[in-house]
Amino acid sequence: MPTPSMNKTLKVGLIGTGGIVRGAHLKPGWLAVPDIEIVACCDTNEKVARDLANDFKIPHVFTDYRELLKLKEIDAVDICTPNKVHTPAVIGALEAGKHVLCEKPLAVSTEEILAMREALRKTDRILMTAQHQRFTDISVAIKAWVDTGALGEVYHSRVNATRRNSLPTSPGFIDPKLSGGGPCMDIGVHALDTALWLMNFPKPVRVSGRAHTNFAKGFDMPGGWGEWDRTLFGVEDFASGYVHFSNGSTMAIEASWLQHQEKEDFSATLLGKKSSVQWPSGHFHSVVNRTLVDGKLLPHAGRKPGHTEEILAFADAIRNGKPSPVPIEQTIYVIAILEAIMVSSQLEKEIAVPDFE
Repeated sequence: MPTPSMNKTLKVGLIGTGGIVRGAHLKPGWLAVPDIEIVACCDTNEKVARDLANDFKIPHVFTDYRELLKLKEIDAVDICTPNKVHTPAVIGALEAGKHVLCEKPLAVSTEEILAMREALRKTDRILMTAQHQRFTDISVAIKAWVDTGALGEVYHSRVNATRRNSLPTSPGFIDPKLSGGGPCMDIGVHALDTALWLMNFPKPVRVSGRAHTNFAKGFDMPGGWGEWDRTLFGVEDFASGYVHFSNGSTMAIEASWLQHQEKEDFSATLLGKKSSVQWPSGHFHSVVNRTLVDGKLLPHAGRKPGHTEEILAFADAIRNGKPSPVPIEQTIYVIAILEAIMVSSQLEKEIAVPDFE
């Protein structure tokens, strides 16, 4: 069990100062937490880091996260770097005695997460994956309903994280040396994590998958978020998978940045023997006394945005010695499924998922 923080003021360092930090993690995120102080920020782009520091009066600025971790007054770090930097930064922070919140995907391979877990086991710190979709008002409402047993046995689920032409343009997403993957890891991770969380994390046992680059290397599909370097693009723009779980349940998953469809589909459907439910719409379908029933769950009132709620939960866990709100024991299976989809595509065969207990 983590040791409660004895400091009244929680002192935080930011590793990575891109758009997700400025627009979600810092404001309204960390600035909504009582008694916190952002004491340092770090980015390889010094101008971006200094601009953030000037705007939010952050005293220390670094271009190397290892120098930030030397500050003894820092209690926790928030890591929002390109995916490939997550593992060394997380392990370095844990070894430096810091609590860690790290953006999704926590890592792009199970090997990396196992290394993080080994480092975590040597400390009494908290490591939390920033899966903010678990903390939205509708997700919390659906989870509370599911936990009453309303679904019954879930025998199949459908998970979608697909867009028509919204591809992130920065090298941190499209260069495999930085991202480690395309939409499967970028947005598939959110929808998959939420679906597994709603189902109380059944154990995956085998996965088959396919990944393609259908549109990102050509010039016919326009970029809804602007143009990207099509010569640099080195990841998939579409991936699909089929998952078998140890309890007999199955799951179909799709993730894409570019494909011919009417609008974005970011959703999960859980099919149970008592009823079904759709996330994030909250629509459910059932039968009562041989009468078909349709309904809609309403969001929990009074909650802040998902990113803010996840940061509040992280800070509360630190201060009160609670376990990680998104434990690595769950995250490892999320990454194992996504990794298996890509490996299955490369090897053209089904991939077994080991038991990581």
